Amino acid sequence: MAFLQQFSMSFAFAVAMWPFVSLLLTLPVLALLYRRDNRLRFSSALGAYLVVLYLIALACFTLYPMPDDPIAYCAAHSFSPQLNPLEFVNDLRSSGVTAVLQIGMNIVFFLPLGFFMGRTFRWPFRAALPVGFLTSLLIETAQLTGFFHLFPCAYRLFDVDDLIWNTAGAVLGWMAAWLLNRRFPVEVLDESAITREPGLVRRSVALVIDMVMVTAASAPLALLVHLVGLYLPAAPDGPAGAVAPGAPRTSVYFIVQTVMFLLLEGVLPWLRCGQTLGGRFVRMTVETRPREGWRRLAFYVARLVVLYAIVFGPHWRSSWPGLVFLACVVFWLAKRRMPYDLI
Repeated sequence: MAFLQQFSMSFAFAVAMWPFVSLLLTLPVLALLYRRDNRLRFSSALGAYLVVLYLIALACFTLYPMPDDPIAYCAAHSFSPQLNPLEFVNDLRSSGVTAVLQIGMNIVFFLPLGFFMGRTFRWPFRAALPVGFLTSLLIETAQLTGFFHLFPCAYRLFDVDDLIWNTAGAVLGWMAAWLLNRRFPVEVLDESAITREPGLVRRSVALVIDMVMVTAASAPLALLVHLVGLYLPAAPDGPAGAVAPGAPRTSVYFIVQTVMFLLLEGVLPWLRCGQTLGGRFVRMTVETRPREGWRRLAFYVARLVVLYAIVFGPHWRSSWPGLVFLACVVFWLAKRRMPYDLI
């Protein structure tokens, strides 16, 4: 208990943040699953969350808890790396059941990593083996260096035996996935398959990818524009360039971001048969039915207005974007589509 008390605050923080950070980082995995399988079942979504949850747990529970008082802890403790690969034999002789349990936990803790590599990501053994080994080596090196010198001393023991048993666990996990794959083979996807009636989750994942692209492209462009001295007020009152006290100001970044949004969500799908960058990645098109002429134009205008209100609405400090979002939710629950899909 006295040992654990030295780590309480950092460990509690890691445990509290663990499920929420995992949920956030699951989004890229969902996108990869859509890309690979062209659909997303509940079991796949749950599996994606468990993969991220496990990987974060692997990091947290091998690098955390960190002592809350580094100076006092380093003054009282000193860990030298254990480099004898047969030291576990001496441990078995001296500690018996305790050593067996320690070896077993090192194997069990890496079993999911090997299983996920073999079943979820479908990696071959030639990829799974080095990844399992390098993952364990990264963790052991972090322990040896005090989390790469972010901590003033090594607060965990570098043990080459852990490296061996961790890798063995990853191999056993991959073998279990290989046996399961033989019993229940995975479906082979038609690479040309494109979904014309995407669900809400697929649309959301595609939009998140698109907005990441918008943000990534807007930042350097806005910086470039700012460096040449361009700055536009949103609501001038009086002489040109003057802004009334308390009036909102529109930054260069927001203007550039809006332009990039219109390009990636309007112009690009118009030219690419309804596929945005995110939509192409998750194998969907925003054009849920064939449209031509003014109907296609009306569809894209309506879609841009709705998405712009949802994504950028908070910037305007108004209630109408929230009403648009609520209306879309209600409409989706009733019709399983967005309002602009009816055009």
